[in-house]
Amino acid sequence: MGRIRAALDTNVLIDVLTGPSRPSYLASATILQAAKDGLIQVLITTQSILDASYIVSRVHGPNSASFRSTMVSLSGFANIECIDSFDLSHALAIASPDLEDDALFEHADAVGCNVFVTSDRQFPARSRETDILILTPEELVSRLRG
Repeated sequence: MGRIRAALDTNVLIDVLTGPSRPSYLASATILQAAKDGLIQVLITTQSILDASYIVSRVHGPNSASFRSTMVSLSGFANIECIDSFDLSHALAIASPDLEDDALFEHADAVGCNVFVTSDRQFPARSRETDILILTPEELVSRLRG
């Protein structure tokens, strides 16, 4: 597979930001630490950050200082990118029930990610061929320990 360039679904951020009660918390935190240590590259979209901000504010209250601190830290080692109109038009053509997942996945494919990490056990099946592996956080950590 070569160097891992992993796109992280919003739920991976939520796993880390909302704490150890989440089933994939430890694996998701391990992935972010591996990225911080330079072992893998991670891509996070601005949409995921905004969505995570909303969810974290519902759990920890608005203007969470820890959320902002974590986002500042992430910006130091993660590739943070915007979903563009090309990605969105491809996602809309898929017509699955989860437009956000489709748009994230289309962006990951467009920018050359080789792994898509999601805690969503029912991640929608792709309607076209792709070389991107869809892994849970636990599966990626297992591969990293390899």
